[in-house]
Amino acid sequence: MGEETDTSPGEVVYLLAELRSDARGPVHEIGSRARVLGSDGDRLTLAVVHGTEEDVVTCTKALVSRRRRSPAPRRFGFRGISPAS
Repeated sequence: MGEETDTSPGEVVYLLAELRSDARGPVHEIGSRARVLGSDGDRLTLAVVHGTEEDVVTCTKALVSRRRRSPAPRRFGFRGISPAS
């Protein structure tokens, strides 16, 4: 999981990949917020916020991050050229 591998129940993490809930429910998007319910080795059980409800998903620790990351590509500007107004 990015910078650290230890996760504790109740910790808030963000998805780095699209995941489907265990009940084959909705697909949760990259960047969705989730709460750690438990861990077993490299596997995490998460409660992903979906509107006003939470769906349970399982995934590897590599698919979550403690910091929210934008899935949007970074924009690089050219030196000496200002954006058109």
